[in-house]
Amino acid sequence: MNVFALAKRQGRNPNELASAIAGSFSADEGGAPKGAGLQGVGQDRFIESVEAVTGFVNFRLRYPTFIPHVIESIRGAGNTYGRRQGTRSRVVVEHSSVNPNKEWHIGHVRNAVLGDTVTRVLRLSGDEVEVQNYIDDTGLQAATSVYALLNFPEPEKEGEKYDHYVGRLYVKISQEFAEEDRLQEQRASMLLDDERSDDDPELQRIDARLQNIQQRLQPGTVRVMHEIEAGQHSDIINMVLKSQLQTPFRLRVYYDLLNWESHLVRSHLFKSAMDLVEKSPHSGHPKDGRYEGAFVIYTGGTTSEGEEKAEVLVRSNGIPTYVGKDIAYHMWKLHLLPDPLSYVAYLEQPNGAILWSTSLHGEKRPPVAPDRVINIIAVHQSQAQEAVKQGLQAAGFETEAEKLFHLAYGMVRTKEGLISGRKGTAAAGDDVIQGAVDAALERIREKQSQDLDEDEMKQIAEAVGVAAVRYFMVQYNPLREIVFDPADVVSFDGNTGLYVQYALVRMYAILRKAAEAGIADAEVDAADASLLQHEQERRLAFHLVKWPETVSTVSRTLGVNLIAEWAFDLATIFSEFYRDCGVLNAEPGLRESRLLLVRTVRDALVHACDTLGMPVIERL
Repeated sequence: MNVFALAKRQGRNPNELASAIAGSFSADEGGAPKGAGLQGVGQDRFIESVEAVTGFVNFRLRYPTFIPHVIESIRGAGNTYGRRQGTRSRVVVEHSSVNPNKEWHIGHVRNAVLGDTVTRVLRLSGDEVEVQNYIDDTGLQAATSVYALLNFPEPEKEGEKYDHYVGRLYVKISQEFAEEDRLQEQRASMLLDDERSDDDPELQRIDARLQNIQQRLQPGTVRVMHEIEAGQHSDIINMVLKSQLQTPFRLRVYYDLLNWESHLVRSHLFKSAMDLVEKSPHSGHPKDGRYEGAFVIYTGGTTSEGEEKAEVLVRSNGIPTYVGKDIAYHMWKLHLLPDPLSYVAYLEQPNGAILWSTSLHGEKRPPVAPDRVINIIAVHQSQAQEAVKQGLQAAGFETEAEKLFHLAYGMVRTKEGLISGRKGTAAAGDDVIQGAVDAALERIREKQSQDLDEDEMKQIAEAVGVAAVRYFMVQYNPLREIVFDPADVVSFDGNTGLYVQYALVRMYAILRKAAEAGIADAEVDAADASLLQHEQERRLAFHLVKWPETVSTVSRTLGVNLIAEWAFDLATIFSEFYRDCGVLNAEPGLRESRLLLVRTVRDALVHACDTLGMPVIERL
């Protein structure tokens, strides 16, 4: 314990303060503060001694009582180990929110894995969590894909997922739109040349090409967008979405509710929200200046021109801004408005849970406002997310605005560089997962020491590949940009999901061999854990007891990389224990105690893997 900061605040000498703190504890009372009235129960306490050393207070654990307590605590808690005591919070976590116009790319995978891991941690902590997935089915991207499918279809490839097929058409048309932008720039550059005339052949060729693109694509795409808003083409959108959902399902990512933008639009939610915002004294319709004719919410301060700073919610032409629509959407999520929507069962997910969907007709549900709303959105949307929060605050919803939390994350690159769904340069999420599974199968064929048939190896490879992808996506600080290469993430060495899984395989193997040697579970249950005094055994127990604090920290900060770090460190310490401490060849008594420790570590690491969404394997 470092006392320098405390000494500075109190204006005291660090060494004297450390001595005073150490002197307030009594070894006779098991490390309890003097005068605590705990005489006679010293053996039930966990502090062996307390001493001051140059500005620090050192606490030495009484391991013969500490280790048995740790083991018993984990065994008693089971799958709830790490759950905090106290009030449960109701949390809404929104993640994925992929436009239903093409297949997922690798960035979407990171978003979903981060969101799902946050959900698992919060549920472990005791919170009630609803996972929402926003479906922007009325946007230009979805309209472009539907228009392409209806007007420029191509044959589907054998075995091609529907979202990949539609994505190919989307990329094709998007490239034509990109060509339009390029031609417009080229035309503008040519007009700067005084020697060019309107009958210049090259200029005429560009104009003809532009006219062709604009006549073929723009009116049709806008028309389809309005048709989708009116409820048409839902069959196509649903086929794309259901195909997309197979990607997160393979990663063991599931949802509770789909929020459809078309339902929000057709329910006139935006108008209801703006009518409520209009009552705020901080909203207005400026008569002049940069915001003339718009509907704005004043956010405080002034611009360089001396105008009040404001966030535009509705442009002067009557079209809502992105921030305006998002403020209305969050007012609905926070239950600041009467809920105009109904709800229907959409499909049954592979885990057996029903995925529900918003609807204009269906069941109503009681309005229960969340205590916290967490949005998993890429870091480049941070400014927009902050604008939504500021807009809610300015509209008079300060308390509700504080419930919003933006978990920002950095982009994912491949070895080839940046990704772009519109340009078709993004690494498809399905291909990333399959690449990890293929790499895992290759590793297993190289490493396997047991007689496994091809089907068994493929099942193990699936579990290893999925774990590798999930672990890689959360092992770094979320804000860090990462480069994904399946060959690197599926490795027995280094900080990888397979390294953690392999530690579990060793534990399962030890326990299997113990059973085969005739050591009964009852003998292990009755083992004397106070015999565990080796340094590596102490390190394991000390690390195990950090799990509740880790879960608490992550539930508060959403730094899910700390869960991965805890699992990796436990696997590493266990490997060192396995190297230094014989288990099955230990003397009777100690052997059973070490088996009890192995079983406890296994249970804790399985628990951590489940929190990370990683499949557990028992053999390689």
